Amino acid sequence: MMRRERGSAVSARAVAALALAASIACSPADAMAADAKDDPARNEVTSGSVTVRLHDVPLLDQDGRKVRFQGDVIGDRVVVIDTFFTTCGLICPILGAIFSDLQDQLGDRLDREVRLISISVDPLTDIPPRLKKYAEQWEARPGWLFLTGEKKAVDRVLEGIGMYSPSFSDHPSAFLVGDGREGKWTRFYGFASPERLKSRVEELLAERRGKAPAR
Repeated sequence: MMRRERGSAVSARAVAALALAASIACSPADAMAADAKDDPARNEVTSGSVTVRLHDVPLLDQDGRKVRFQGDVIGDRVVVIDTFFTTCGLICPILGAIFSDLQDQLGDRLDREVRLISISVDPLTDIPPRLKKYAEQWEARPGWLFLTGEKKAVDRVLEGIGMYSPSFSDHPSAFLVGDGREGKWTRFYGFASPERLKSRVEELLAERRGKAPAR
């Protein structure tokens, strides 16, 4: 069953990113997306359980290290995944701001229990040094990985998790939250708030312990 929440819950940092991005928007499509911040109907977030396929192909992280997507990146962790590209001037800064707030809210659980994963949909441009600089802009801490690699490998990963788009500039505004050990996955379409993503992460961690999360 799909659930909805209002985008107004998105953090102040994300709203600021949206305002900055809107100021440099240069196309009608960009302007329409910028208007969404003032239109509750456009800002609704839907979520629902999905089935994904994790392909264990080699990728590169922001430090240039070769990692395998399923075995090294996901493993048996609880993860939150989004997609982006470094030259994006509108949607990606909002997604990045949401992840930046989320990493703060996760505290010391980041990298210990939970991993944030941002996958570039433009791997031909986004080589590791570019990802490294982009990660530094968000003050990404250990546990927030930025991934690229050969386009064929990246496309296969994105297809498996249902976040592939033939044109990288049309990549979906979405987050995927899941448990690599238990195989439970939820997709959020739209600008889900850091609090909403964190809530789902906590539910998955609590389910591992066999008890309902505290309210």
